[in-house]
Amino acid sequence: MPLSIRIPLRTFFSALILVMSATVVQAQDPAADAAQQASQQAMQATQQAMEASQQAMQQAQQANAQAQQDVQIATQNMDSSTWIPYVALKPKFSVKPGTYSQAMTVKMTDATRGAIIYYTTDGWTPTVNSNRYMGPVAVNSTTTLQAIAIVPYRGRSLVASAQYVINSPSNAGTSDSVMTPQATSVGTARELGAPSELYQGTPVELAFAGEVSSKTASVGDKIPVTLASDLMAGSTVVAKAGTPGTVTIIQVDKTGRGGAPGDLVFQADALNVNGKIIGLRGSEEREGEAKPPNATALIPVVGTFTVLKHGTDAEILKGMAFTAYVNKDIPLASLQ
Repeated sequence: MPLSIRIPLRTFFSALILVMSATVVQAQDPAADAAQQASQQAMQATQQAMEASQQAMQQAQQANAQAQQDVQIATQNMDSSTWIPYVALKPKFSVKPGTYSQAMTVKMTDATRGAIIYYTTDGWTPTVNSNRYMGPVAVNSTTTLQAIAIVPYRGRSLVASAQYVINSPSNAGTSDSVMTPQATSVGTARELGAPSELYQGTPVELAFAGEVSSKTASVGDKIPVTLASDLMAGSTVVAKAGTPGTVTIIQVDKTGRGGAPGDLVFQADALNVNGKIIGLRGSEEREGEAKPPNATALIPVVGTFTVLKHGTDAEILKGMAFTAYVNKDIPLASLQ
């Protein structure tokens, strides 16, 4: 009897344990599902974060590549159109521009080591062929004084310019006391007697018959000029004032970014004296006003506009005078 009772009880307890275990497992399944679901969501979030990071890296690489390309393009554009400021400092004048009641002398200085100063008083832009500054310049009448500094083998400065108006009654009607060396007559000794030729190097005073601008001019343009005063060979009038002639534009620079000014260079061609041609030589340059970047270029809001800012066009006005020279001896008989 006792044996028969133990067997069912063991079976009962075993079955009870199995039922309870199944119940516990069934109760744990929703928690496991929730944990597994949270784990999957975390993995998805991590994967999305990794994809976003990779996308950001790709965008950064693309932006870097674009920036490098922009730098290359900017460098190429700079080589062709962006103006680089000059290496020498601009000369300084000892007297400020303005109106004065008497003549004066003007000193020029330049702080650039080894710089040589060249200047003009006739309105044309100075070059290495202009007067070299060797001491104070006398200004006896209204004069526009322009100067550049050149450092050998390096480059030149910006153009310094100052206009002095002299309202002195004693100097009324006088011309500038400063004359370029080229303006003196060549072959004076040969002209002591009655000349039979128009000698090489004879000065020819010319004036522009119209206006010229670097904005519209092109290399090769023929520009009309006229004889400003009678061309003489001794006491013989070779050509009268108003005789037509031409000059040729040989260099044109447009205004550019960084404040680059326009620039014009021309050379004298010839006078046409009743169908007879008198060959000429000589050239001049006319430069606009440079407007290089200054400290405002460091300000982001202003900087872009400052760098993109252009200088002014070079303008040759009607009536502007210059001196050319006869390029070879010409028998007067051939000009009759």
